[in-house]
Amino acid sequence: MICIFMLLCLSSCSDDEVCAYDEDNRDVDCADLELNIGDVCDANGDGIDNGIVNEFCECIAESLDFDCEELQLNFGDMCDSDGDGISDGTITDDCECLPDNTVGFDCEELQVNFGDPCDFNGDGNLDGIITDDCNCVSENTVDFDCEALQLNFEVACDSDNDGVNDGTVSENCECTPGFPEITACPGFIQNGDFEITTGDPNAVIDEDVDLATNWKALWQSSTSLADLFDNTTTNFGQSCFTAPTPSTGVFASIWVENSTNSNALYREGMFNELIVTINQGSGLYSLSFDYANMSESCSASNDVKVGVYGVYHPNTNPLPASPTGIATPTNLDLFGSTNTVFLGEVVITSTTTNAWQTASFTIDTSALSFPTNGINHIMITNSHLPFDDYGKMYVGFDNFCLVN
Repeated sequence: MICIFMLLCLSSCSDDEVCAYDEDNRDVDCADLELNIGDVCDANGDGIDNGIVNEFCECIAESLDFDCEELQLNFGDMCDSDGDGISDGTITDDCECLPDNTVGFDCEELQVNFGDPCDFNGDGNLDGIITDDCNCVSENTVDFDCEALQLNFEVACDSDNDGVNDGTVSENCECTPGFPEITACPGFIQNGDFEITTGDPNAVIDEDVDLATNWKALWQSSTSLADLFDNTTTNFGQSCFTAPTPSTGVFASIWVENSTNSNALYREGMFNELIVTINQGSGLYSLSFDYANMSESCSASNDVKVGVYGVYHPNTNPLPASPTGIATPTNLDLFGSTNTVFLGEVVITSTTTNAWQTASFTIDTSALSFPTNGINHIMITNSHLPFDDYGKMYVGFDNFCLVN
């Protein structure tokens, strides 16, 4: 009789009703696992939480070494190439997830497609772009204020042809000697709006900020780069991400995660080469940039902090080794403590929306301890001074500007 009574109770709810507590109705990233991305999980079925849920809703053992650590996958593994939750791609040797139906190249002899970056002048740098006739042409098709100098007004220039930018281009198209005074954005930052690219920002979903000229990775690994998108992109890798508004063309984005937890998932950033080295005691500078919370529709997060650092790094030197944790090494030690100065940070609150906002602060070069050789790069990443409360946010960035 007890069994019959229980069956009657269960059958009393229609298909459209929810009886008591329905676990399938919880708002989680991975419904099948009933867990969120980043949660601990039982990777081998022994009843012990010894794994972590990755972005593909797989429980991966934490102790494994992967070819692609950020993706928690190995070369040749199946992956989700378009963010639709279906494993329809394969991990390449560059840790990219490419569709399995990828066909031959537009330019078979060069093994590249139209619009791909290429080495225009044979110097090893991807400073060109593949045209529709399979030629590699210079990416520099910009119209300059001063065509003879191939420069614009108020940018740094070499006044005495010694290879050092020690002057400023005047409105008469002359290179005036003296340390540059630049008041027009992007100022000392190159390609601050990300609009000059060597390839299609939509060709891959993430890890491609280096397609934007003068923007680089922070370390040697090809993973954990910042991401590059434009205003035609609809796939940001996660369904809950929303595009910044209003549309501004090409923009970059990174996970900003502030945590003292060694199991934190994301450490990302980007690196811009300045047009001229800035030294200690060279005056006041104003740094500004636009930001937007692209993950406001995802799980709730606490406030986060974006850190901005000045770095001396000769282009002939290799990038540092990939970090092994959220703070190992710290941002100040990534390029070496004697080569790095903390310029400031910006707090982004948990109530921030996907509408662009502008952050700005002043840099007093006399009040900070600059590297002996000055700084020739700007690094943007999570601040090395985290909040007590854990915070994580996927943030869009655009229109970096550094003027004096």
